[in-house]
Amino acid sequence: MAVNFVLMLTERDVTIPDAVEVYRGLEVDGLAHVAFKDVGVEPSAARKLTDAAHADGRQVLLELADLSDHGQEQGLRLALDLGVDQVVARWRPDFAARLADPDAPRYWPFVGSLSGSPLALSSTPEELAAMAGQLSDAGVGGMVLMPYRQHAHDAAALLAGTARAASVPVLVAGGVKDPSQVADIARAGAWGFTMGGAALADRHDDPSSVSRRVADLLQLCRQLGPEPGPTEENV
Repeated sequence: MAVNFVLMLTERDVTIPDAVEVYRGLEVDGLAHVAFKDVGVEPSAARKLTDAAHADGRQVLLELADLSDHGQEQGLRLALDLGVDQVVARWRPDFAARLADPDAPRYWPFVGSLSGSPLALSSTPEELAAMAGQLSDAGVGGMVLMPYRQHAHDAAALLAGTARAASVPVLVAGGVKDPSQVADIARAGAWGFTMGGAALADRHDDPSSVSRRVADLLQLCRQLGPEPGPTEENV
């Protein structure tokens, strides 16, 4: 199975103000996943975006950007109200319990210690591998790793070690910009990756650039099949 691409309608960790318009302007086949964050977007626009993607047969991932307890609670309420398919959030056992219902969004917590804005990863390879095992044992739908949001360790090695320790899908987010990174992601056996700013950067001067960039990425994904690894039904 080819590595999966998730179009992130964000820049600098905030949902772009024209997310609905950019989505509606997409002219591309094969895009199965779109995502946005719960910051930078009004609930009404979030609803329009979610409904439009679902009407097109695509899955929607919502990332809860505010890592405070209050922010995570607010974000989870929004996710449940919108009926998104996946929720990316801080690891909280109570979230795992609240999202255990088969009809609830699937819970994809961050793996590792994150802080700052944009988020930066500060965990060691050993800490990431240990947490990947713990999250897998907790029955989450998947997990989100940010290997390109740190400089202390080789990102490809960090990704490979975490993916080996996980028995659920691993989604790579943050800082993915070029084909060599996508190749590393596929080689590690990760489920997929997100890209936001790098895919959206030229949209103001050339709105059709987003569709071309997405089409190129999907073609690359089809060419790069990961090693056999964990999959999640209906992801």
